[in-house]
Amino acid sequence: MKKIRTFCLLFGFAAVMLMPALLGRWASRFALSGVSETAAFPDLTMEGILSGSLQETLNTWYSEHLPGRDLMIKLRNQAIFSLFAKSPNSNIVIGKDNVLFEKEYILKYEKYYPPVTREYTEELCGKLTQIQEKLNERGKEMYIFITPTKVRYYEEYVPDCYIRANRFPNELGNYEQFTATLSQYPLHVYDSIPYINQRMESADFPFYYKTGSHWSWMLSLEVTADFVRYLNTESRFSFPEITTTVHPVAEPLHPDADIFQLLNLFIRPYDTYFQADLIANPRTDEGPNLFCRGGSFMGQTIAPLISNGYFNQDTYIENTLVTHNRFTQSSNFSDYSEIDLKQEIDQADIIILEVNEAHIPVMSFSLIDYIIEHPEILSE
Repeated sequence: MKKIRTFCLLFGFAAVMLMPALLGRWASRFALSGVSETAAFPDLTMEGILSGSLQETLNTWYSEHLPGRDLMIKLRNQAIFSLFAKSPNSNIVIGKDNVLFEKEYILKYEKYYPPVTREYTEELCGKLTQIQEKLNERGKEMYIFITPTKVRYYEEYVPDCYIRANRFPNELGNYEQFTATLSQYPLHVYDSIPYINQRMESADFPFYYKTGSHWSWMLSLEVTADFVRYLNTESRFSFPEITTTVHPVAEPLHPDADIFQLLNLFIRPYDTYFQADLIANPRTDEGPNLFCRGGSFMGQTIAPLISNGYFNQDTYIENTLVTHNRFTQSSNFSDYSEIDLKQEIDQADIIILEVNEAHIPVMSFSLIDYIIEHPEILSE
């Protein structure tokens, strides 16, 4: 009996020690989704050995390069998700009926974070008006494009604890405060939310998927078509009308399951998905030149117009990515000084600033302030 117990202990110890090597054979099949920083192999120095820092950094490096690490993380995440109905990613919230949300968007919409003040939106609109006037003097058009968050239309699926966490119940939300202030300024604004609210009455497709943070392609392209109708009313340029087609697909298209992927599970995305295609008539002229700045929601609305030749030249800036010539040239930047903004705006006929309602407090990610601080950008 003692020998059997000793054998079992030795076998178990050997299995544990060899587990990384065994799992490493299949590790490539279970790559993790998301962005992470990987520790570099540390420099081997006597100072590091004596101070103990080398052992610490070696431990960090080994834990990140452990064979089979990705598989073990997915096993852990799947257990947390399936057995305890919890999110293994602290940035992702599992709502009712397994509807996923980014926590940031919930906290901003439910006013756990303080919403923007009237003073802030007046200052922001004053800066935007100043920029628009300078652009108008040069024959350029500027448009503000407002997009919604998933929480606005799927709030009923948000866990009750977040609804109760509202710390500023008597204050207007970011969107409500911003649009109230915008109405007092001579700015050209396309707000997609009233159109979506109206479309809700007859829509027969999902606005957002359970597994995604961004709106569905059906909704985004319908908003694109409505934006084109708006431009044909407000702009001196004309744009071909847009229609869309829809058909079901077996697998989600990006970004239909973008936050589901960040959970790093074994199961497949759990919704019914569709593909929407934009159908546009060809231009009869070369079209205006475009400069646009915004976040990821712009990729499902303005990007299709660029890809379908609605603009002659284009500068598209999404987060830290800047592209030109229908996305055939791209680069990343960390500071606006790395971009020749004067040249980019000089060539543009139309400037579009997209802002998601959650990001109104940081609209255009400092671009507005940068232009105000560098008036030569808008000069002749």
